[in-house]
Amino acid sequence: MKKLLALLMAMVMVMGVFAACGDTTTEVTDPAPEASEAPVASEAPEASEAPEEEPEVTTGPDGREFAEEQVYRSLYSGELDTMNYLYSGSTAELVVGANCVDSLVENDAYGNIVPSAAESWEVSPDGLTWTFKLREGQYWYDADGNQKDPVTAHDFVAAARYVCDATNECSNSYLMEGWIVNAEESIYYTAYAAAAVEKGTEQGEDQDAVIDENGVIWEGKSWDDATGKYTEWVEVPVVTPDQVGVVAVDDYTLEYHLVKVRPYFLTVLQFGTYWPAPAALLEELGTNFGMDNYSMWFNGAYILSTFEPQSKRIYTKNENNWDAEHVYIERIEQTYNTEAGTISPELFLRGEIDGAGLSSDIATEWLADPEKSQMVSTSRVTGDYSYFMGFNFEPTFDEAYEPQNWVIAVNNENFRKTIFHAIDRTSYIAARYPGDDPEIHKINCVTPTGFSVNNGKDFTMYGGLEKYTTGESFNETLALEYKAKAVEELTAAGATFPIKAPINYNPSSSAWGNASVVLEQQLEGLLGADFIDIIVVEYAGTSFLNETRRNGNYAIQELNWGADFMDPETWADPFHDAEQSYNFFVPDSTGYRVFQDTKTAETHALIDEYWALCDHARTCVNDIDERYEAFAAAESFYIDHAIVVPMFISGGSYQATKLNGFEGQFAMMGQATSRYKGQHVYATAMSMDMYDAQYEAWLNGGAAE
Repeated sequence: MKKLLALLMAMVMVMGVFAACGDTTTEVTDPAPEASEAPVASEAPEASEAPEEEPEVTTGPDGREFAEEQVYRSLYSGELDTMNYLYSGSTAELVVGANCVDSLVENDAYGNIVPSAAESWEVSPDGLTWTFKLREGQYWYDADGNQKDPVTAHDFVAAARYVCDATNECSNSYLMEGWIVNAEESIYYTAYAAAAVEKGTEQGEDQDAVIDENGVIWEGKSWDDATGKYTEWVEVPVVTPDQVGVVAVDDYTLEYHLVKVRPYFLTVLQFGTYWPAPAALLEELGTNFGMDNYSMWFNGAYILSTFEPQSKRIYTKNENNWDAEHVYIERIEQTYNTEAGTISPELFLRGEIDGAGLSSDIATEWLADPEKSQMVSTSRVTGDYSYFMGFNFEPTFDEAYEPQNWVIAVNNENFRKTIFHAIDRTSYIAARYPGDDPEIHKINCVTPTGFSVNNGKDFTMYGGLEKYTTGESFNETLALEYKAKAVEELTAAGATFPIKAPINYNPSSSAWGNASVVLEQQLEGLLGADFIDIIVVEYAGTSFLNETRRNGNYAIQELNWGADFMDPETWADPFHDAEQSYNFFVPDSTGYRVFQDTKTAETHALIDEYWALCDHARTCVNDIDERYEAFAAAESFYIDHAIVVPMFISGGSYQATKLNGFEGQFAMMGQATSRYKGQHVYATAMSMDMYDAQYEAWLNGGAAE
């Protein structure tokens, strides 16, 4: 629990920024010295009085010596399809941009938001306009280190327009839709403009966009099967790129115009969606931007100087970066090997690489060895992904598993509460993360502890969430009490026993498979195999998410959601959005992957109340306490009615590393922890004792900031 406490305290200063945004214009700048600190004239010292030079620091905060050569070497087994950070939502692909492109702001080692490409920013009194002053004198560089164009506000504008053009198919464009003025409208218009056929030539329901002789685009509505035509056509409003609400006031002044007040806007700037791209190069290359290191430029801490697919990547320090003095690793060498996960530990022992993940069996072996045990530590638990067990209200699984019987069961609240209280999360997490203390990972709410903090109070201690944060959902007595009620009600409703419940796991993770078996044993052991039949299914298709979760092909399944911004609202999105595919609980007005309405009137009533709670919470933007109370009411309502079972956060796996991750940037979302800036390569590996000591120091530093 100590690690979770640290996560809680680390974000205090971040939320301090948010709270100020809802009141009046707020400005953040680099700190200037007080008047009393101004330099005063003094006589130049005589030659004999020349000040002594500060000794060079060669030891890090954990007591280890820096490596003589600041080069970090590692292996990787998965190749990148693209490095276009405007297009991709893949964490692995965004790592390139995270290290090579400066975003407007970044995080320090404790999670505080600090200036980066922007020197300062301010918010309008109504909270709808954010103005950033960019650093002058920064340039783009190509893969060979040649200086190119200056970095200006126009680069951020060009990037935003690229994201808001549907033909570019940017996966994270949703982080501008509903955020930036006319972003959604631009995406909508460009999508129909690209798909439009000449009016009168359309064929079939899929061709629902036409362009008339005047160049006006129309969208087809109300398809008539009898006539094979649309009965209504609606004009698609024209939106030009200059109408998107990202504006270059001048070369070094940038404005974002928001659709609604978002006091947490700074946190979303950590995603590639909001990073700059060189305007001239982006216009020249279009969708070919970022296909390799020579089809993009760099303005961040590093330059990707070498990119040889399925061979190697080399990052070289950008000596011209504004903060180059805090970029200590001179070169990052990554070598491709399909067996990276298997051979990395041995190569680390040989001194051929400087970092390796350790599987649980390798970690166990090393920890039993006096010498190797001093090379083992854990990675950090970040909390950017929340995992929970979800109940599917729109099942599409095979008839052999009796989906209609499941429908009767899942709509019964006492049945859901039976499962909610019967899951021993400690045992499940122990199987999911063998060798770890389950308490490191366990969360009692969908929102991880430490993610959102206001004036020292964690969001998970607000309102109805407090009882979950301080309690434990696993309760055998309650599980059996709810079972008795459920059996009576389900029998009356026509259900048959046992209730069959298929759950899928991805066989790429043996720990997931083992945990699924543990879940089966738990539920059938406590509740009886005559009550519920958990059917563990090893997924064998080509796209796990598309063919299981997104397709409604499960009864109960381990699901997850990654944060998009640092506010409780982000954890409501997967359940409130009409286009969600997390448990098909909410109604869908778009036809997005929902196949039939199998929810009862009682369930629909819960939906309506949950939506109302979320809608109200979203309007609370000026008072953070009020906002947190409102979102806590929505999330606790969701848990009260056992719509999901909060489970765990990821991270904390064993590793061997010559880095000290506590030197680097930290945030519970975004790309902060992907960055090497601020870190050193050490001559020896970090031990667990060193990790614990650094963790304690980080905790104290975070609280003291």
